[in-house]
Amino acid sequence: MKKLDMCEMQILNHTLQVQISQVKALLCDMENGKINIAYVQKMIDMNKTEILEIHKQKFKYWQGKNGNWNSYLPKENTKPPYGRLISKVSEEKLINAIIDYYIHEDKTVIVPTFKQVYREWRAIKNLELSDNSILRYDSDYVRFFQDSDFENLAMNEINENTIRKFMLETIQRLGLCRESCKKMFSYIRNTVKYARIEKIITDNPVEFLELKQFSKHCIEKTKATEEQFFNDNELLMIKKGLEELYSDRPMFIPRYGVEMAMLTGMRVGEIAALKWDDIHEVYILIHNSIKHNRLKNEFYLDTTKTKKSRQFPICDEIAALLERIRKVQEESGCASEFIFTDGKGGYINGQRISDCAKRLTNYLGIHGGGITALRKIINSNLRRNGVPVTMVASMLGHTPEVNEKYYTYDTSNLAKKQKIIKDRNAKVTTLA
Repeated sequence: MKKLDMCEMQILNHTLQVQISQVKALLCDMENGKINIAYVQKMIDMNKTEILEIHKQKFKYWQGKNGNWNSYLPKENTKPPYGRLISKVSEEKLINAIIDYYIHEDKTVIVPTFKQVYREWRAIKNLELSDNSILRYDSDYVRFFQDSDFENLAMNEINENTIRKFMLETIQRLGLCRESCKKMFSYIRNTVKYARIEKIITDNPVEFLELKQFSKHCIEKTKATEEQFFNDNELLMIKKGLEELYSDRPMFIPRYGVEMAMLTGMRVGEIAALKWDDIHEVYILIHNSIKHNRLKNEFYLDTTKTKKSRQFPICDEIAALLERIRKVQEESGCASEFIFTDGKGGYINGQRISDCAKRLTNYLGIHGGGITALRKIINSNLRRNGVPVTMVASMLGHTPEVNEKYYTYDTSNLAKKQKIIKDRNAKVTTLA
């Protein structure tokens, strides 16, 4: 057989280790029931064929005069094509012995891939996640990593440059915004951290990488300011639209939920969870929310988003809305402990209220800011009228910081701004 030079031997050794690693990984997946057995067996057979072909290029392989089949296996201090002699009465038994050596006796350490380490990290992380968060993490992995070369890299082959290259290519390919980029980077960082804790790797390839190195390449997907809330004219259109629809189907409860959102800025889950017992003389006690387990596609009654209760003051308009709902329930014979009932004694879910709002705004030809836009306009109106941020935040059920960052907008119209700047400049021009 042809004598191999050092370079050819290194290539063969590397290729052999890749094939061995793949077979071992497939066997592990098959044992853990992660992949279809028939598919795994097919892939294993293909890799075994490759292993045998590489072995034949490295070591002598022949049938002796006595009919036995012979070859050599790796042996310490002996260079191929010689090694530890192995002889079998049939070629099939020789092949099995060779493959068995590489799969079971070869002591080469197989470093797990990014995908394998990520799975191990997630197995622990899932213990502290809700079902909805688990579903989001799974969806993010598919979006960022699935079917990429990066997920199949051995952890010890991942360095700063491979991460940087993958991050930049993925940002460009998917057109990621900063928030998505942040998520992707956190998954990589946590997987690397897990690998270091488990002594799979010793170096830290993310040590000198920072989010800002990648976020500057992201696409900012922001709505126009005017689409973040409803102006006075749009609110009037929504109000009139609801009034027209009530006469058509007075028992269609989600529409009343939209009106409640207009008057209170409550979250849809909080609206859906309201019971008549939560209505007091001068306030509404908001302490529950209908939530959706997307993993199981189930709705359930739980605490509010912040896990805290709060009181929202009742005004004449809110009281009138509640009285109308009570009257509709009585006339329809579907009185329930829930204000926004499904007609069978239970509750409607918040999604039905959100969908109702979207259909209405589409019908009216205005932007689909939905219930969140109603929350924002109430907040912005109150802040514009001088209500302290701490008071508004407590009414809407979030922190003052969140209130200022995400819910407060300048809702004054252009005419008002024009008058302000005109008065200001008039004063400037009259200065002596």
